[in-house]
Amino acid sequence: MSYYNTTRETGKSLKEAEDKTSSQDREVLKHFKVNYISTPSQVWQEMNGILLTSVRRSISNLTKEGFLTKTLMKKVGYYGRKEYVWQYNGE
Repeated sequence: MSYYNTTRETGKSLKEAEDKTSSQDREVLKHFKVNYISTPSQVWQEMNGILLTSVRRSISNLTKEGFLTKTLMKKVGYYGRKEYVWQYNGE
C-alpha cells in the first residue's frame, strides 16, 4: 500500500489518490532505473509537479518493497542539508 489514507477518504477520491500515489511510485522507480543512485532532492528536481514529501514517501515505500536500498553515503540536498543516498537494487 502506497497511499496513507490519513484524511479518511472514500470512494472516488480515495481511488484517485491511490492511483496518483501509485503513478508517483512508478515515476520514482523509473528515475532510479536510469540513474541508479540519487538523493530525494535529486529525484524531486526531475519530477514535474510532485512534492518533495511525496518523493520521500515513494522512496520509503520502494525501500520497504525491496526495490531501493538506503546507503551510508550523504550528499547536500536542495535545501543545503545533508540527505542520504538511495540506490536501485536491480531486477
